[in-house]
Amino acid sequence: MLRDLLDLDEPRRILQADVLVIGGGIAGLLLATRLVRHGARTILVESGGVWGTSAPHPLNSVTQVGQSYRGAVEGRYRGLGGTSLRWGGAMLPFLACDLGPHTAGWPIEWPVSLEVIGKFFSELEYFFALPGGPFEVESDRTLGAAEPPFIVRSAKYPVFRIRNIAQILHNEIHGPKLEVWINATASRFRLQESGRIASVVAVSPSGKELSIDAQIVVVAAGAIESTRLLLLLDAQHRNRVFHPQGQLGRYFFDHLSAPAATVDPIDRLVLNMAFGTRLESRGMRDIRIEPGPSLRNASRLPGAFAHLAAKSAKENGFTALRAIYRDLQSRSPLNWRNLATLGRDMPWLLEASWWRWAKRRLLAPRESTFELMLVVEQMPHAENTITLDNHRYDQLGSPLAQINWRVHEHDFASFRAVQSALAVYWRETSLAALGSLRTTPESTWRQHLLEVPDIYHPGGTTRMGRDKRTSVVNADLKTFQIDNLFVVSTSAFPSGGCANPTFMLMAFALRAAGRIAKELRGIGVIPAPDEEWRERSRTSDQLFG
Repeated sequence: MLRDLLDLDEPRRILQADVLVIGGGIAGLLLATRLVRHGARTILVESGGVWGTSAPHPLNSVTQVGQSYRGAVEGRYRGLGGTSLRWGGAMLPFLACDLGPHTAGWPIEWPVSLEVIGKFFSELEYFFALPGGPFEVESDRTLGAAEPPFIVRSAKYPVFRIRNIAQILHNEIHGPKLEVWINATASRFRLQESGRIASVVAVSPSGKELSIDAQIVVVAAGAIESTRLLLLLDAQHRNRVFHPQGQLGRYFFDHLSAPAATVDPIDRLVLNMAFGTRLESRGMRDIRIEPGPSLRNASRLPGAFAHLAAKSAKENGFTALRAIYRDLQSRSPLNWRNLATLGRDMPWLLEASWWRWAKRRLLAPRESTFELMLVVEQMPHAENTITLDNHRYDQLGSPLAQINWRVHEHDFASFRAVQSALAVYWRETSLAALGSLRTTPESTWRQHLLEVPDIYHPGGTTRMGRDKRTSVVNADLKTFQIDNLFVVSTSAFPSGGCANPTFMLMAFALRAAGRIAKELRGIGVIPAPDEEWRERSRTSDQLFG
């Protein structure tokens, strides 16, 4: 059932649950609804409203003391659905080598393998009704190599109407089993003498409070906010919980993106056919070129991928249509300026419609140039941090998050190495028949990485590992320091991998739900599943409710 803390008819209410989930975004909603299926009494608190807005939420204010990190403001949304209100929807798993010893030699260790987490991929593909087929695409084998230096994969996108997870899970949010409170921001944490969390207080903008006692607490509030909440918990207990280990809030990273080259097409339509987004009845797919595991290990390269982007200096039908779809995705009012722009570009719209149905491709604008955008994994640096700013506070009286983030020289070297290898691969394979490659000068991409490098894939600050000396959470995403606290967020990822992180995050959320349910069964809070429950769980209809 959905409730608004602003409408509470008393100043304070005490609630009890088996599990409290903090955050109603992609990870939080997916995990909470799964826990309900396991039979756990679950309460979810979300600091935003029913729907987020494109305007920055006041509670997302941060202090920045390093290089400007755009994702702190532009990449965060409060409200049911979280970033799924506006995200592009790209879904692609990491490679197995991303979760093994790091190919670039970085001192990073994931405590779980791709084989383990990959058991949840097919379930997520069905949940979002993704296009069928494998993620891998046949690629050229050059120079007699057993494995091509670069591999080609195709990300999958759900249709716009089901990219917002709050829409998919509408029945569960409004149903009788899951208790959802909006305008409820987790602000205070009470610990038992044993060190476990006893209760969490959530506060509304008007000062009304919920005090929630739970057997298990899950923080799933996004990478920056999840880290801030753990720092806040620590500060409220004289920094005796996480501070002594010195891991919380460190190793902040993002993917770094800049143009690696411009492609001058031999035939624009042939290039569009090869790299244009493929439109299918169950969503979309696009092509990415990635350094393969062999090349990454041999050349000590990080995870990376390149994709072809059609860039235009002015507004056109393409940009207007994309903006209209995103407004529909987030249930925002349509911007009439976008409709007017689409109308003015009617010739493109008619041709694009023909391409949509005849060639199943998205047509790039006529005046666009084609840039080969390169996205490279950033090395987690200990000095890139999220801390609390004890001189600035939000409207609820809690300290703001303070972000100290920079692109380092090692990151420039990573970009340079992958760019060079990619240029060689393009010129020595059938890709050269699509167009000539003009490599972007280092001065240009270096400046880009200093000004607008991040693509809102933050991680690292509550990273998972094998022990508390080097990490904050374990393979199950349970904190080492507090036995009944879990963190389900990309902040737990030790490294960025070779793809957008959301697909992997959702798989970890499903796995965490199973681990939490197992703990609750172990202490007799929920019953063991019977055969009828197992049979219901085998049907994908249960995932949709």
